[in-house]
Amino acid sequence: MKTTRSALILMLLFVCVFYPETAIAGPGGIIAKGFIKTWWGKLILIVLFIVLMPLIIYVKMREYLVARKNKKLLLKLAEIDSMFSWLTLRNQVTTTVKRVHLAWSNENLEEAESFMSPWYWQNQQRVYLDDWKSKNLHNVCKLSRVTSIEPILMEISEEENFEGTIIAFSVSVFMEDYLENRETKKVVQGKKGFSEEERVWIMEYSEGKWLLNNIEDGSMSLAIAKMPNRIPENIRIEMEKFKSSPTGLKES
Repeated sequence: MKTTRSALILMLLFVCVFYPETAIAGPGGIIAKGFIKTWWGKLILIVLFIVLMPLIIYVKMREYLVARKNKKLLLKLAEIDSMFSWLTLRNQVTTTVKRVHLAWSNENLEEAESFMSPWYWQNQQRVYLDDWKSKNLHNVCKLSRVTSIEPILMEISEEENFEGTIIAFSVSVFMEDYLENRETKKVVQGKKGFSEEERVWIMEYSEGKWLLNNIEDGSMSLAIAKMPNRIPENIRIEMEKFKSSPTGLKES
């Protein structure tokens, strides 16, 4: 494990020093790694894939086990409130991912305003899209399909109607993401072509709706998955009532 960590650190230092210009922002301000689409990037990625195979297997297995545990937890929470229904949540996240990508591609996040928290919507429009427009640049961001959605962290709120509850989802998508000059159409950063990308989409329950509150890079998925869920004691007691009830219905 110590050897794999050292190799990973050396690779990251190499990228930061020699390829600082290869990072570009994607939907929601996430940094898309254009470096791995270069010839050298692919070569280094292949070598690292072989060296880090045990670590990669560990990460995927850890995320899988956490997601499976959280789905069972959501099943119990759904007995208290249908807002935790896994099918409903999955559909909501899928719709949000598609709408945000489309709005980002159209350079107008107002199209997805109802799917984002007010702070997040304003921040992304000003920080990235407006800045690129002033530099005559356009971020081509095309979503082909959503390949997987897994719940990796839950922080259940004690507020009325679960206001402020947060759930982090590991989301994998097949997409194209690069930055080009508007006039010449020359690719400035990144590379044309579709590839699978992983992000962590953080959703917050606010005023009866699940809203996008942040997006983290996929490299953060393991760190987030290792964090403990936060379930208030009164909610745990409520779930136990359903578990102990012969009918499965809430006892009066």
